[in-house]
Amino acid sequence: MFNTIKISLARWVSLGALLLICSVSVSKPIKGRLAIKAAPISITIDEEEVTWDAKPSKKEAIYGANERIVYNVEVKNGLKENQEGTLSCLISTFDDKEVGRSSINVNIGKKSTKRFDLKLPGQEAGFYKVNVMINVTEYDDTIRRVVGIDPKQIKSGHAKPADFDAFWESTKQELAKVAPHFKMTEQPNLEKDNTSVYLIEGKSLGNITVRGWLTIKKNRKPNEKFPVWLVVPGYGGVGVKPIFGSTELAVLSFNVRGQGNSSDVVRTTKVGYLTTDIESRNRYVYRGAIMDCIRAMDFVCSRPELDSNNVIISGGSMGGYLAIAAASLDSRIKLCSANNPVFCDYRALAGNKDWPMSDFVKYSKAHRLPMEKIFATLDYFDLKNFSYNLKCQSLIGISLLDNLAPPANEYAMLNNIESKKYKLFVYPELAHEVPPSLFTYLSNWMMDQFGIF
Repeated sequence: MFNTIKISLARWVSLGALLLICSVSVSKPIKGRLAIKAAPISITIDEEEVTWDAKPSKKEAIYGANERIVYNVEVKNGLKENQEGTLSCLISTFDDKEVGRSSINVNIGKKSTKRFDLKLPGQEAGFYKVNVMINVTEYDDTIRRVVGIDPKQIKSGHAKPADFDAFWESTKQELAKVAPHFKMTEQPNLEKDNTSVYLIEGKSLGNITVRGWLTIKKNRKPNEKFPVWLVVPGYGGVGVKPIFGSTELAVLSFNVRGQGNSSDVVRTTKVGYLTTDIESRNRYVYRGAIMDCIRAMDFVCSRPELDSNNVIISGGSMGGYLAIAAASLDSRIKLCSANNPVFCDYRALAGNKDWPMSDFVKYSKAHRLPMEKIFATLDYFDLKNFSYNLKCQSLIGISLLDNLAPPANEYAMLNNIESKKYKLFVYPELAHEVPPSLFTYLSNWMMDQFGIF
């Protein structure tokens, strides 16, 4: 009967953990800094229902410091009776400290539409919950949103370990000592659309075998080279499969250890993967997983049909994390695409009840491992510490309703990218997802960067 916000989260995350709010309800106007203007218009409406929506005046819901925050609210009354009641707006910090509110009486005539501008006071740099609420004769609802205030000023309060770069340089040197023994086995039963499929195998850090899938044009010319799209997996163990769709690119879908067809040695549950060997930074599962991405690049460079000078790495969620981490460590990667990258500014999540912190806390209690010990390991795997070294052109998408990768944490990572050679897309009405339009943009961007027309 009324508009709802569609929030797509991983199945293993409780929807109730989303505490991102934008609301509208109504009583008498409040005098002072908060102002609400009503701009009634008359439109004939046939549907016998009340619908509404609230949009920020800034497309990405990003405002300057102390700039007035405005939400444009439209209410459509399709009923045969007037709707009277209140519209209200509340803004609060993420720890639920209210910093502003206002409400007005409204009267929406039968079969008509009215629009309202709800204005909230400006705030200091950071992210805030906004609740927009409506309560009229036959309808009440709340829309939950988040706004950002001058987010480029957000900085982490937690320093990068002094030996962070040395730790990862040593790790790459350790990987280099492992002979890759790459194998490329054609899979005729999987080929389609003039595209061949190969099972890729190789030895990575710790002499663990990791695997992936290469799809490439079947009828290739002698000495023909193909730009490479390296796709890495999200969290959950399912991994990535062969990807079809372009005869102009070679696509390497690569599963890091414990994911997809690389799960024969590292075998854990979804919960268990995150905490595998977290007691030691040298054994932690993500040390190997990130090196597996580097090994995938080694494979690309070993093949004459693959253009190692034109490689993009991409992924979403954990895949976004792996993409940025690998691109920060390996200059052979020329382009990077990351959507909703997780694991940014770990220590700032202390006390957070959502994933991933919820799993760390459970592990801490079950194994009597102090959280400080866990954080001491995570400091070397925090994406904000990798991003200092992200120098390639990058395309990054984030969503303001994302409780798995909160926007303030994302900006703590983004603001460390010294090269500033990235294009950012912000989606104020989405959670742990990005819209199809971003993938269309990514496709066109890749083609343009690789000179494929």
